[in-house]
Amino acid sequence: MARTSLHPRRTMRRLLHLFLAGLPALAGAQQTPAARMMPDGSKDTYIGLGISSAPRFKGAEDRDTDPALLVQAQWSNGVFLSGLSLGMHLSDAPTVEYGPLLAIEPGRHASGSAKLSGVGGIGGIDTANIAGIVAPPAPRTAPRFNDVRSTPGAGAFFNYYFDENLRLTSNFLYGVGEGHNGLLLNLGVQKSLPQLAAHHRLALSAGVTWANGRYMREYFGLDPAVAGGTVSYTPSSGVRDVQLTLNWNWELSNLWLLTTQLSATRLVGPAADSPYTERRTGIGVRTGLAYRF
Repeated sequence: MARTSLHPRRTMRRLLHLFLAGLPALAGAQQTPAARMMPDGSKDTYIGLGISSAPRFKGAEDRDTDPALLVQAQWSNGVFLSGLSLGMHLSDAPTVEYGPLLAIEPGRHASGSAKLSGVGGIGGIDTANIAGIVAPPAPRTAPRFNDVRSTPGAGAFFNYYFDENLRLTSNFLYGVGEGHNGLLLNLGVQKSLPQLAAHHRLALSAGVTWANGRYMREYFGLDPAVAGGTVSYTPSSGVRDVQLTLNWNWELSNLWLLTTQLSATRLVGPAADSPYTERRTGIGVRTGLAYRF
């Protein structure tokens, strides 16, 4: 079957929609905003505030509801900043995006509170738990968590457009975790849905995240010396979770945007079997108002 060609004018409009829609943020997958056709020397920046409600950490039963900081920017040279991710588009081809990627993987306090889980992109990347950054909540009862610092990871991304409404996304990050040897591989697909009303944009995303054994053991492994017990759990590499995300952006004007995201994450494999996992499926909701500079 022949691949649908990309009309330049429609392509620019769809790329804007995908740029605003982003990808699974509350699920934790590091993704990239779509490349945009911008005049030389220009930039496009969104900054806003909102509120998010999500599990306290991956697999938690308890939830946190906190302020969320929305940050997303892109420059004509291809550099972009989205939440806790920084990257650069290197491809000029209309159907392919690729480039280097730097991102911060949120850590976890020994109390079970997420670190840096409330800085996010517009509809996309890492909704932050502002309260968790300032001070962790009261300590949990056993099993006690190992403390994992928020760490940067380096890698690359590759995205492919099947048509102007559908793209395949992928990236990898290495160096995350306390030992700086964790590896995450993300694969996803994003569909821009038909416009139901003027200035309203919907996008549906699905993704899967694979992690190596070192990452799994650090985030989901049980060390008796840390947990204060006698039972140990040493998970192997495997698929960490699958995600489904719906993004809704309402363009109130040329300068103001109301963005809302509903995300479901399902832990699977070694992560789901961890003694730390209280609930395999986590639902996250975030909404916020952003200003365009």
